[in-house]
Amino acid sequence: MNTPRMRSHHVILMIAACTTLPGCMPKMTIAQMKAMMPSRPKQLDALNVFVGRWAFSGEVHIAGIEEAIPMTGTSESTWDASRWFLVGDSVMSMRGFDDSRGHETWTYDRHDQKFRSTWVDSMGSVGEGSATFDEDSQTWTMKAVSHGAFGKSTAKGFVRLVDADTFELRWSEFALGGLMKTMEMCGTSKRRK
Repeated sequence: MNTPRMRSHHVILMIAACTTLPGCMPKMTIAQMKAMMPSRPKQLDALNVFVGRWAFSGEVHIAGIEEAIPMTGTSESTWDASRWFLVGDSVMSMRGFDDSRGHETWTYDRHDQKFRSTWVDSMGSVGEGSATFDEDSQTWTMKAVSHGAFGKSTAKGFVRLVDADTFELRWSEFALGGLMKTMEMCGTSKRRK
């Protein structure tokens, strides 16, 4: 049945499709294109606190292993791409395991009003996450989805700024749709001079 409402939807769809075809795009100059580009979100400045070199110490509890495993590491974060995203590289050590190297990026998603992150490491983990920042408590509340040793897992945690040179971290990962906790990590990062 071809109702007036269906016809109007078809017209809207055809107009939308036409505007995406190269021949239908309006002509513009490079200056006009540049003027359309968004400015750097001021929220990105909140990531300044992570810039620098850090030393981590803490412990990790892994499902199936009774005792807590001591964990240490170093990391360094720097701005890239005209300060549009933060890049971090780390090396982590856990007793009984080879050192793990990791690489992460952080930026701000203006549309969803959240910070976005990506993560890869030499233990086979690949993940992406989001975070919100509470300025009053100086706390980043984070959640992520990754694939690694336990298959697909979800994670949540927080990083709290204790002072300009110290962060407190708590992080938990879950498998089986969040039903089984596979890992819990806590510790402190201190700025290296």
